[in-house]
Amino acid sequence: MKQPNRKRNVTKRRRLSAMQIAIVALGALVFLCAAAFGGYLIYENAQYQRALKNYPTAYTDLIAKYAEKYELDPYLVQSVMRCESSNDPNAQSGAGAMGLMQIMPDTGEWIAHKIDPELAYSLDMLYDPEHSIEYGCWYLRFLSDRFDGDVMQMIAAYNAGHGSVEDWLSDPRFSQDGELTTIPFEDTARYYQNVMTAYENYTALYPDLFSEAAGSGSVAG
Repeated sequence: MKQPNRKRNVTKRRRLSAMQIAIVALGALVFLCAAAFGGYLIYENAQYQRALKNYPTAYTDLIAKYAEKYELDPYLVQSVMRCESSNDPNAQSGAGAMGLMQIMPDTGEWIAHKIDPELAYSLDMLYDPEHSIEYGCWYLRFLSDRFDGDVMQMIAAYNAGHGSVEDWLSDPRFSQDGELTTIPFEDTARYYQNVMTAYENYTALYPDLFSEAAGSGSVAG
């Protein structure tokens, strides 16, 4: 009479063991998922911190001021400045471009007298953050007007000169129906991509940076 009870007890213990195994397996799965999610968050935070380091902001009050004055997207101005000088007001290129917006001396004098014909222009102005940002914004506005607001043409012209871009637009190898399809200068093509990458990062990292001025203009996708 006792043997059936023993069998029932063995069966019960087996059932308990299977349940315990299932609970342990479920716990392990939850732990692995939590660990994976934690690792993902750590990775994402590392990527975010790296992006902040690679795309710092600078002189945002001046950018907002002159982007609004010249009806530009301030994020685009910040992107150009970052790619031109890494936000260094004392930057100077091998070609002689100077300051935050890397204005060439002759171009700076031309812009200065367009803004104020009576201005006593000097090269030192190009190292002054306010003058450099205003001159860069004025020139971007000039290029925007010249190329009907086409950002690719504007940015290419900022790097290679508007005469070069006009030549490309008249060459069917590089344009179609008035649109620039290829930037033939490798350095300029890379520069354009760098500015657009910076733009994407700045708008993603600092969505409210220019909340009041950002409505003045925007980069079309």
